[in-house]
Amino acid sequence: MRQEQARRTRAAILDAAGRLFIERGYGATTMKDIAAAAGVSVESVYAQGGKSALLLACVDRAIAGDDEEQPLLERESARVLLVAESPEQWLHGLRELAATGVPADVAIFEAFHGAAAIDAKLAEQWQIYSQRRYADCVRMIATLGPHLRPGLTREAATDVFWALVSPAVMLGLCVERGWTTEQYALWLADSVRRLLLT
Repeated sequence: MRQEQARRTRAAILDAAGRLFIERGYGATTMKDIAAAAGVSVESVYAQGGKSALLLACVDRAIAGDDEEQPLLERESARVLLVAESPEQWLHGLRELAATGVPADVAIFEAFHGAAAIDAKLAEQWQIYSQRRYADCVRMIATLGPHLRPGLTREAATDVFWALVSPAVMLGLCVERGWTTEQYALWLADSVRRLLLT
């Protein structure tokens, strides 16, 4: 019972934090604001980490689609990219992950990028996030190793994939150009097939 209450409290805090970061911007949002919006004490908010930790949790949540504190590639929805037995299975998994894991409202990435541009601590966190994202890409592309285009190294393939799944591309297509997550998911899988695979 206590564990379920803690989960609900965390969910309420992340709901409130994400909404405020998007609506007001990272700099204008205080921990007190988040507490009020979530209907909890300020102490409960701080128990989830500092403001930058909350922003990162909101980003992770947007990618994964839930509040579980579990790395993306340890999740069942993403594990297919590590154990796929064929390129077709891998691409199907990628489409599914992108369609469900990429948030319908990608504005939290916009908030994160904006915060990184004005806050040195968040800029460092953005770099850490980027490094973690690249490490995930390395593991995902490793599964495709035997199926890469002739002459294309695994490192080069990883760089291309990293660029395709970058927040900048996602924001450009889903926010600026108004694509749906389904359109983005189909485009992503098709781009990987054409650029990387035999």
